[in-house]
Amino acid sequence: MKILYVTDLHGDKNKYRKSLEIAMKQEIRVIVNGGDMLPKLGERHTEQPLFIKGFLSNYFSILQEHNITYLNMLGNDDLLSVDNLFEQTCGGFANVHNIAGKKICIDEYEFIGMNQILDHPFGCKDRVVTETDYIPQRQLSFFAGISNEYGYDRIFDWLEYSKTELPLMCGILKELPEPESPKKTVYVMHMPPAGLHLGQLLYQDLDIGSVDIYEFLKAKQPLLSLHGHIHESPDTEKGSWMNQIGTTTCIQPGQTEFGDSSMVYAEIDLKSGAMHEEL
Repeated sequence: MKILYVTDLHGDKNKYRKSLEIAMKQEIRVIVNGGDMLPKLGERHTEQPLFIKGFLSNYFSILQEHNITYLNMLGNDDLLSVDNLFEQTCGGFANVHNIAGKKICIDEYEFIGMNQILDHPFGCKDRVVTETDYIPQRQLSFFAGISNEYGYDRIFDWLEYSKTELPLMCGILKELPEPESPKKTVYVMHMPPAGLHLGQLLYQDLDIGSVDIYEFLKAKQPLLSLHGHIHESPDTEKGSWMNQIGTTTCIQPGQTEFGDSSMVYAEIDLKSGAMHEEL
């Protein structure tokens, strides 16, 4: 079975359309979207619900017409406050599945999604968790908050809050559905694992991947794990778009910036193991 993997489209309608065109041209019947799906520029509380109810709903309908299954989940730049709307919209289509915290079986393969991340230096702290011995990043914003329906619940001492109130990544991973057959399981995790240069920052010589995710994949040894979050990582000096944890292949294709006419994606044949990245 072949899949098309895309991530971090951030509401770029041209990239959504291009991924459909690629799938149709290559006769791929499953598209996986690894998170950060919605617009992040402008007023998110207004634009993200409109994008879901308008563009995404229509897009899902077109995918259904072409008999393409769409596995997707929101990411850290997609507001927690739109989760219910997103779930309802996905639920209106038999071919579309919100995989965050869920297991979806297609043919003999199992897909399991997880969209929490470790701390980032920006103000919106939606989907942020922590892990043992984690050192928070330097904050670029004086504001820290978690989204509600109309704005943000302000957190005035984020450093203290992050140490005492956030769940651990290892606990989130432990709650994921168990695969029946790890060798036919694909984990879709917006956050990359540590130590593989899949989360390599451009502005610092730093890999910000998760140690807990690395240890989890090392123990589980699934067929494949798919990641995103750090757009520039594969293009940095030390970065890579693919690496291994034992027999598990880990992929993080990265993404071009919003408005760039090109799009980064990966074509993967789950049965043969053949895969390549395209720009």
